Amino acid sequence: NLKDITVKFPLNVICAVSGVSGSGKTTLVKQILYPALQKIKGEGTDRPGLHKNITGDIDYISQIEMVDQNPIGKSSRSNPVTYIKAYDEIRDLFARQPLSKMRGFQPKHFSFNVDGGRCDACKGEGEQVVEMQFLADVHLVCDVCNGKRFKEEVLEVRYREKNIHDVLEMSVDEAIAFFASNEKGNEGTHLGMDVARKIQPLSDVGLGYVKLGQSSDTLSGGEAQRVKLASFLGKGKSQGSILFIFDEPTT
Repeated sequence: NLKDITVKFPLNVICAVSGVSGSGKTTLVKQILYPALQKIKGEGTDRPGLHKNITGDIDYISQIEMVDQNPIGKSSRSNPVTYIKAYDEIRDLFARQPLSKMRGFQPKHFSFNVDGGRCDACKGEGEQVVEMQFLADVHLVCDVCNGKRFKEEVLEVRYREKNIHDVLEMSVDEAIAFFASNEKGNEGTHLGMDVARKIQPLSDVGLGYVKLGQSSDTLSGGEAQRVKLASFLGKGKSQGSILFIFDEPTT
């Protein structure tokens, strides 16, 4: 029956909305507090639930971000490194290698979301699906690229003896160590450092064990939340204070 919400943010603070199952926590936070604050800030379009008033240090908040457990991408080709926008630097790094320049490869050739360098047979999925009439669909490793998602000529391009598939198979912590290591005279060393800095937030939120190219539909709800938080951390400091709202973070 809570009608009035007072918002006080004198310092960086963590506030938990707790209660038994069915007590209205989600309704209060996701259907009232979040859309109401968005409306006050002129950001949201959703109509907030019934409430009397929201008062307090609202001007102290410059941005509201909802970090829920929904998947981080709509397709199986979405992964942590694409979500935090670090894959752009990786593709650019491979496009700058001597063999890429010789063959006229651009960053798009190292993407499995568009035609060019991705495997034509599986469209960059790494697998082919056989639809069964009365049983669950069967997922088979693509027999053209052997699950590597890219054409053979693209996989021949290497950075420090690793091709694009090898990099996507690295864990976050392995990739940070790989790109951060400084080899004199190596093409793209400074770009490698940029990649390491870009993916560092994934390690900071405890996802150092996750593969860079791990499909988003294999991540748990809590892991998806951490990837979303990492994307915010990677943007650097913003003006003012951000109110982060986490849905069931303890799970």
